[in-house]
Amino acid sequence: MRNEILSLMVQNGLEEDCYIEMLDYTIDLFESQGLGTDYYGYHNINHELEVTYVSLLSAAQEKVKFTPEDIKYLFIAALFHDFDPQKSVDKPHEESVLRFISMDKKLRDLLISAKVDLEIIKVLILRTTYPWSGDLKKNALAQIKQCFENSELARNSKQFQEHVMQMGWYLSVVDRISGYALGDFSKAMQMAKMNAHALAWMPSLIVRSAVAYFEELLNKETDMAKEILKVLPKEMRKNFFDTVLSFMRIRQQEIAIQANYAYNNLKLIPTIENMTT
Repeated sequence: MRNEILSLMVQNGLEEDCYIEMLDYTIDLFESQGLGTDYYGYHNINHELEVTYVSLLSAAQEKVKFTPEDIKYLFIAALFHDFDPQKSVDKPHEESVLRFISMDKKLRDLLISAKVDLEIIKVLILRTTYPWSGDLKKNALAQIKQCFENSELARNSKQFQEHVMQMGWYLSVVDRISGYALGDFSKAMQMAKMNAHALAWMPSLIVRSAVAYFEELLNKETDMAKEILKVLPKEMRKNFFDTVLSFMRIRQQEIAIQANYAYNNLKLIPTIENMTT
């Protein structure tokens, strides 16, 4: 995945050494903190790189017009949006992520080299908070407001603030599409199991929760999801929709079994096998 990201970085004008260093630094950080490819949880280095890859790959979508400067911010936010090495559960805490990117000296030096506003990076990461509702949304919005007040770029520009929030929405949807578009259903099922671990879904409800997850994405965030999927390669679009349909078919089978059980339509047929000695 690193080489594919490097290729997209060149296409998107991210050719300076600081961006390549950020990519390699991220990989080293995840590996050194036990969040590499061997980490079972959903939020490992594979997820981080997949989100970064798709965020660059689908940047040409037409829902939000990105400038070359926007691409820089999206790249950096995608790289670090889930890095929380001190987490006690798989789902990262955005506050911990922000604390890390604010205090890590090497990363701060790289951000200075890239000439980006750290407060805008924070806003983009906060906007990936999931689910974007209830207290989680309320707390994230309060922190976002503070970040905008701290940012010289955004402090006096409501229009720019709205644009950054649109960028964050884009990153949030990419965050939830990317992994399911980059593999077949067997990969998707493995991801769903890991996501269940991250979001505290009961194992028996994985399929039901996965269907709800996709329905929310496609029904409540239709405009953004549609634009992102439209610009992805055909094979990736097929992977994503095959996964959605497969989960829905399995859910239909579950409902049919539950209905048959409820109406006493299940037939249990005992069989006696011959025992040989």
